[in-house]
Amino acid sequence: MSSTSALNIIRKLNESFDGSLEFLNRELSFAQFAIAKANAKGELPKDQFVASRNFPSFDPRTLDQAVRLKQSVVEPLNQIFIVPCLFEGNLTGVLFANHPEKKWIQSEMILIELAATELARLIAPVQPGLTLGPAVKAKSKARHSSAIIPMIGNSEKLKQVTQMIEKIAPTTASVLILGESGTGKELIARKIHLMSDRAEAPFVAINCGAITETLLESELFGHEKGAFTGASITKKGLVEVANGGTLFLDEIGEMALSLQTKLLRFLQEGEFYRVGGKESIKVDVRILSATNRDLDAEVRGGKFREDLFYRLNTISLKSPALRERKEDIPALIEHFSPGMMAQISEEAMSLLLQHTWQGNIRELQNTVERMRILNSGNTIEVQDLPMSIRTAEAAKKETAMAGPPPVEMPLEQLERIHILRCLDHHEGNKTRAAQSLGITIKTLYNKLHRYGILDKSDANL
Repeated sequence: MSSTSALNIIRKLNESFDGSLEFLNRELSFAQFAIAKANAKGELPKDQFVASRNFPSFDPRTLDQAVRLKQSVVEPLNQIFIVPCLFEGNLTGVLFANHPEKKWIQSEMILIELAATELARLIAPVQPGLTLGPAVKAKSKARHSSAIIPMIGNSEKLKQVTQMIEKIAPTTASVLILGESGTGKELIARKIHLMSDRAEAPFVAINCGAITETLLESELFGHEKGAFTGASITKKGLVEVANGGTLFLDEIGEMALSLQTKLLRFLQEGEFYRVGGKESIKVDVRILSATNRDLDAEVRGGKFREDLFYRLNTISLKSPALRERKEDIPALIEHFSPGMMAQISEEAMSLLLQHTWQGNIRELQNTVERMRILNSGNTIEVQDLPMSIRTAEAAKKETAMAGPPPVEMPLEQLERIHILRCLDHHEGNKTRAAQSLGITIKTLYNKLHRYGILDKSDANL
């Protein structure tokens, strides 16, 4: 990877949008780039797509998803990294990146997202040389953060989170965000950053549970040339890339104890050493972290350093599970797919509201995407819902009996009830349910068809 820092990227991109594609291909040489400009309506005309030579094709449905949800997406066909360029919540363009090895690492993706952020400013119609006073900056920052990072819903739980964000964002305190997977912890972290005085500086996120211990140290603190086999160049770590901004450590509870010690030293001293380096490097970074684990229990069990826990936990913030704010489900559905709420039947909506949503907002988003793709009529009925939601409700109805089943209940009905309960337990995962039942997946499918639990449209899902 090029050793060009994120701040250097931003400075050089500011010089000229026309040279942006050439600059990106030269300085971020680990990838090949393409850029598409949006028109005033936020649409992407084909004649505004500019690419390097031999840029590969990509699935347009993935581009639609990235634009509609305003989120970075890796396209499955050729592993094209598609990043919307957003300015004050509006789409000004899209940055496409092609990795020659079809294998992305997190630090590369972060640099590309930073480049997309700056491209958005270049494309947007902003008056050159405009200088904002402090009061205008504060107002603009609040508008900018609420536009890009909307908190969808009006539940009391969500209001409490929003109020807490508004209190802690202007400070420099470390924040530990707690909550189950899929509840939007990174969204909260981004909103804190955008409402802080560091909003114009980088926001850098890393998932500590998705990277091995040895690689995580290099990703965080960087390495010197020759520090280990394959270290052919000096590489800046994400801590250095985030200088002046915010570093978000997702799944901090997964970090190995040995690396926790090095992170603690950095938090105490504000300086670090690259892997293989002999000179300390000082940076100014605000630390936000998140976990779905009980860190108190991890500390008691000796799996997480107590001193690091108190350093990270200056302020804690709980991200509520979706089942704790079900009144927000209609608003979230409409956000993920505008106009869909008008299509959902009353019975289907009832099931959606009763579902436990173990996967939280991420599960709801996937459910909405499934319904959008598979629904061919004007109304979304119960049969259009994922099997995990249908079987959970069926299991509740059929097992709502006091005491053991009556002796005269047919064996076939008992089997149906048990299969439904097993599917509910495994959240609709048929492979795990079949393993738990001690039967093949083919046998399970046959039984589901026979009992009317599975229809033909579900056969390949």
